[in-house]
Amino acid sequence: MEFDIAGQALDAALIDFSRQSRMQVFSSCVGRQKVAPVRGYLEPRQALERLLAGSGCTYSVHGADAVSIQPQAAVPGVDRPPAVQRTADMPTVLSMVGMRVTARKRDERQIDVPIAMTAITGEQIDAMGITKVAEVIAMTPGAGSVDNGMGFTQVQIRGVSSSLGGNDNGYYLDDIPFTGVTVPWYPEVRSWDIDRVEILKGPQGTLFGEGSMGGTVRTLTRKPDLEAFGAAFEASASTTRDGGNGWGGKAMLNVPLVKDKLAARVAVTDESLSGWIDDARSGRKDINEQRVRTGRIKLRFTPTERWDMDLAYWKYDSDAPGGGNSALNDRTTNSYYANTDTWEVASFATRYAFDGSQLFYSYAVADLAYASDGMLNPTATYLSAIRIGVRTHELRWSSTGERTLDWTVGYYLRKADRHDRSSIGGVPPSRLQQFNLADALFGEATLKLPNPAWSLTAGLRYFKDDVDAESVSTDRTSTLDATFDSWNPRLALSFKPVEDTTLYASVARGFRSGQLQPIATLLLAEANGIGLPAAIAPDSILTYELGAKSLLAGGRLMLEGAVFHSDWKDVAVRVPITASINGLINSRGTRNRGVEANLIYTPGASWMLQVGGSWIDATYAEDVEKTPLRRGTPVYNVPRTSFSASVAHDWPVGDTLKGIVRAGVVHDARRATALTSGTPGDAVTSVDARIGLESPSGWSGYLYGENLTDDNGALNARSVAGIGNRLRPRTLGLMVRYDY
Repeated sequence: MEFDIAGQALDAALIDFSRQSRMQVFSSCVGRQKVAPVRGYLEPRQALERLLAGSGCTYSVHGADAVSIQPQAAVPGVDRPPAVQRTADMPTVLSMVGMRVTARKRDERQIDVPIAMTAITGEQIDAMGITKVAEVIAMTPGAGSVDNGMGFTQVQIRGVSSSLGGNDNGYYLDDIPFTGVTVPWYPEVRSWDIDRVEILKGPQGTLFGEGSMGGTVRTLTRKPDLEAFGAAFEASASTTRDGGNGWGGKAMLNVPLVKDKLAARVAVTDESLSGWIDDARSGRKDINEQRVRTGRIKLRFTPTERWDMDLAYWKYDSDAPGGGNSALNDRTTNSYYANTDTWEVASFATRYAFDGSQLFYSYAVADLAYASDGMLNPTATYLSAIRIGVRTHELRWSSTGERTLDWTVGYYLRKADRHDRSSIGGVPPSRLQQFNLADALFGEATLKLPNPAWSLTAGLRYFKDDVDAESVSTDRTSTLDATFDSWNPRLALSFKPVEDTTLYASVARGFRSGQLQPIATLLLAEANGIGLPAAIAPDSILTYELGAKSLLAGGRLMLEGAVFHSDWKDVAVRVPITASINGLINSRGTRNRGVEANLIYTPGASWMLQVGGSWIDATYAEDVEKTPLRRGTPVYNVPRTSFSASVAHDWPVGDTLKGIVRAGVVHDARRATALTSGTPGDAVTSVDARIGLESPSGWSGYLYGENLTDDNGALNARSVAGIGNRLRPRTLGLMVRYDY
């Protein structure tokens, strides 16, 4: 990172260090003598060592985003200082003031970014017992998720939600985008060894490309530590009410191979998620057990202080032989299909820091294999095999540090191919193949106006997508050879009446390419007297937003809020053909408007409170022929109101241990509109909690409960057969962990 800390009193220098390193600082050395300046491109630990040189103070690192400062005498002659208890007599130099994000592809304080967003650190994820990124999305005001239990998650942000077309909300693992290519798939990322999750709301097409119409989810994993060996292990066991048992094992190993130059980090998980749905026809119990395995390896090489390179490989395996989380009201099913899917991503990323700017390049290869076999409904068999391959390049150049003009410019290239083979009972087998060659030029700049309290941000992305698709049945073929292109602008004006308050107004546009109508769908529609287009047109969104965010009470209270209005044009919807099969058609679009707010309060180092919620009025703008959708019908999978709250507290237990308790509640109003036709879902309230003990030697143990209310409501609208996705019933478990 680039550090520019002036020579000054230690307490002020620590505040600057926290802001620039995105680490929280807890210090009992506040008010010590003046320290020397620290400038240059350094690892945070290197910068802190230089800052504390000769001050009579030393430090202890706690996870990836917290450090405590104490007098040298507190840990004389110890290379690895023991963990320091965060108590009331240890003043917090910085709390949420230090949260730094890369939402605009440059490093800056979250409070300064004129975008509605939620950011949560890996330490917070661990403390709250969050097991997957979908839970973070569900807790975010204005966003929501539905887990289908078969490796993918339905994501909606600000009423942007669909079940077809490319991704309608952006989804990134580190700097690598995921894209479903004609279907909005979001891989179920397990929350292990995570550095930070950022959820950006509103169109992010300028910097994050096509599909980021409602917003963008970014999961940033921890990078290899070049200096310190580290390891972590976690084991868990659980039991589900009226269901089976589950277990999990997770491990992380960080090894510096060449000090300050080369390090490797490996993170693996293996989990058996308990089943709880019974097969009504055969009488088999708990059929929807799911096995999930993930593995991630990163290699970091820093030949100089200015240059680093990351080589990474990530794999996700899911096996759900008894189907997913869809069931009738009595938690049984009369039809299901087995599913296996594998995601693999290999990537290379490199950065070079110039004086005042940084050059970045990434290349990634992503492949998906997704297979299904079983019954689509009690009378129709279903067999499908999908393979998707995506290759991406991104080159960008961004400014760094504090300056009058901040900027990012770049080029993006994506090559994608998709191959499908499917057979549904009563419909001739078909195959589909599609090739996409897409590229984009983009740029964004923020100018501090002559009155520096005001800033103007302007960005523009030109996107072009060449699509070559073919769908073949036994005796018919349909094709699409088209080019879709779009200019996606963004404009924002922000005002900072004081240092830690930002008010902003923005307007932004998002875009998504069109696609081919499968030939099997066209043939079945013709047989049923329904006319469908041969291809689906692209859709776009324009969003207007007013927002505010402020830090109060010395950084212990954070308030965020926004109001927005979106016009989503030409969004594709499903046309019922039979009870199980549907076609595609463009609607006139939707109108989405809403209010969202969030409050985070940390009255002391041992307490954290969070309360947030949203109201979203997302409805179809006009009647859609051949469908149940009418003007004013709520958009598919969008709850009108959502609410979340959580509390966390820790306290000393004896001389060395620390007790910790955390509880959270998430409430979503019913999702009213089904995939094609059906009945509304239910309002759902989920309560989670955990209590445990933590030792400074690295050991910790917790008892936890999920869905303590045992809510059995349908998370999304039910199908015609009464099937809906549901939460796992009340689950109780034990988890132990060791960090070194």
